[in-house]
Amino acid sequence: MKKLCLVFSLALALSLTIASQVSAQDVSALSLKNNMKQSGILLKQISTTLSDASQNAANAASVAKIIAFMETAKTQSPDSVTNGSLADYQSLITQEIAVLKELQTAFLSNDNTAALNIAQRINSLKKEGHDKYK
Repeated sequence: MKKLCLVFSLALALSLTIASQVSAQDVSALSLKNNMKQSGILLKQISTTLSDASQNAANAASVAKIIAFMETAKTQSPDSVTNGSLADYQSLITQEIAVLKELQTAFLSNDNTAALNIAQRINSLKKEGHDKYK
């Protein structure tokens, strides 16, 4: 029980820290291209430390930033979106956000095996989105 309380306390503290960092950076001012570029940079950084449990807190914080970029990207429209495909684009971004949240939870739970599997799903969704809308 103590361990569970510690995990929840850590998650809450980390969430508050992340929220203040993300709000300090005006994500909404970035273009779609820049939101995606910043997300890609963070994903590459995370991918190099996926199996390093000592980096889980930092990786969870990076995932929170990516989620903020994706939330903003969902409100932006790529040039390749045509009538009717905006809903599909937004659906892909929504799926990506859901999987990113799973990744964040895996890092906060120190489950690096799950994080690796989830990262592969993120890459698949990323590829699908880029194939359709880049």
